[in-house]
Amino acid sequence: MASNFPQIVYKLLEPIPQYVLGCFPAMLIIGASPMKFSKKLTWAFLCLGCPFIGLFYVLNVEKGSRCIYWLSSEYFDTKYRPFGIHTMKLRISPEITTCIKRCTAKVSVLERFMSGVSVYYIVIGSLAGISMVTGPIACESWPYIPLLMSWTIPILCWRIFSEDVVVNDPNEEFRDSTEENRRIQIIMDDISSDDKNQKRATLAVTAFLSILYPWITVILAYFTPPIGYFCRSKYVTVLCAIWSFNSILACLFHLKGERKLIDKWFHLWFFVCGAIIAGLLFILALLTNNNQWWVNLFGNSCDVSNFGCV
Repeated sequence: MASNFPQIVYKLLEPIPQYVLGCFPAMLIIGASPMKFSKKLTWAFLCLGCPFIGLFYVLNVEKGSRCIYWLSSEYFDTKYRPFGIHTMKLRISPEITTCIKRCTAKVSVLERFMSGVSVYYIVIGSLAGISMVTGPIACESWPYIPLLMSWTIPILCWRIFSEDVVVNDPNEEFRDSTEENRRIQIIMDDISSDDKNQKRATLAVTAFLSILYPWITVILAYFTPPIGYFCRSKYVTVLCAIWSFNSILACLFHLKGERKLIDKWFHLWFFVCGAIIAGLLFILALLTNNNQWWVNLFGNSCDVSNFGCV
């Protein structure tokens, strides 16, 4: 082991492909929240462990309701949280408008730039991965991370083109400053049947992107020469299986009706899975240019030297 240490350090000094580095901001942006740092980090891991959560906020929460999305259930006089297929229209009042203004701010140029950089590298990396299916055997630089993270593109595009973002915790701002511990009650109105049908369609798109879409990476990995269900395909399958399983749970939880923003046991599980996903993506980034490491970690079944790779 000691004799291999210099070789490991040397490998770590090799430059990581740019498309890998370009995907890292996406992991932070998908979990952006107005909460304190520790809760921001927790939410980021939740979204990384369950794509449905991050996509749901962008695709299923109305622009005028994105601020109240972060409020606890005590603020709503409704049976379920009024979002997604349970969407209700926020009744605007001068008091509510003032609170929303205190919670929101314009998206900074830096945030737009970081989101644009991630979109660029994810798109370029994904196109490179697709082109490899029809090309010769590729021994290194398999762009699986951009393909895996391509489900984040709707979130990144929303951040680029949105005008406002929630920056302050609404649970603090939606309190009456004149009376201690008094919450400003949120009043919601029913929406039309056409709007409800549109919400069902949007939820179906969200479910597809979070449950089925990631498996495109497994299919591309299988058909990338050398064709077969080898170690790289199996590794990517683990990631996609975690995402699909958790997204199914989150979707069913939403269909049943959510009463809290964060459910203790469900979201604890998603947080743990998010930490595991982050670790697996980091390892995959290290394995990108190191064929021998696949063999060292997973055995001779990952040896691709028979296909001309060293």
